[in-house]
Amino acid sequence: MTDESRQPRTRSSTRQRGFNLIELMIAILIGIFVSLMVVQYLVTSSRVFQRQGADSNLEQNASFAISYLSQFVRQAGTRDNFGTVVPFFLDDCDDGLNPCTSDGTGTASATDPATSDTIAVQMHPANGLDCTGQAFPAGDQLVNVFYIAASTEDPNINSLYCRGFNASSGARISDGVALIDGIDQMQILYGVADANERIYSYFDAARIPPVNGSAAQGWDRVRAVKIAILVSDGFDTQTENLDTRSYQLLDGPALGITDRTNRRVFSTSIAMNSKLL
Repeated sequence: MTDESRQPRTRSSTRQRGFNLIELMIAILIGIFVSLMVVQYLVTSSRVFQRQGADSNLEQNASFAISYLSQFVRQAGTRDNFGTVVPFFLDDCDDGLNPCTSDGTGTASATDPATSDTIAVQMHPANGLDCTGQAFPAGDQLVNVFYIAASTEDPNINSLYCRGFNASSGARISDGVALIDGIDQMQILYGVADANERIYSYFDAARIPPVNGSAAQGWDRVRAVKIAILVSDGFDTQTENLDTRSYQLLDGPALGITDRTNRRVFSTSIAMNSKLL
């Protein structure tokens, strides 16, 4: 045997070395940075999701409110088998407003329902029901009154309300029913036509020009209606910064609102079918 083969074999081992202090600190910093990036991504994603949800909710609420108002305004002035009448009710409809179709008189505040306009639509629908689903006597003149008021469930939220009024008997048909929450403001203008049936200007309810000295004849010249609503998500969603934002609805007062509530203005123009030639 050679001398090499007689030498004892040594066992090789791999020495393992841990992190030193500097390497450990760098690893911790990298971990913190990655964690912060992940948290920031999750927060941003959550806010985007909330904002998209709030915007979608606003659009749905606005679409429903405008669609619902439009279907009644288009029928303003109709009365089956009796021809047509003045499209909007001009007397007191048992709520202290005289006329019931009126321009808002409140202060320039989105949270003050008195700032919003009220519209009282005279009609005679084929189903014999008012806007709340209540029946009224056949042959009587129905008035559907649309207005903004504080929600009965949450006084901090405004809602679009409707109730029925019997113009023939001078009595309420139904109490106000909230149609949709989060409608902070409603402003309305009326398109008045000349003798050639051309709309020459839009006026608020307090400034409809009389015809031959008659306010009723002046209102009978209304051929279209413009409606603007200020829609909110109804609560603090944290999707907005605490900044003052300005809103303008038709001829209404300029509104400056400081909160975190998401709001948008929606508007439409409605032709009155009963007055189309």
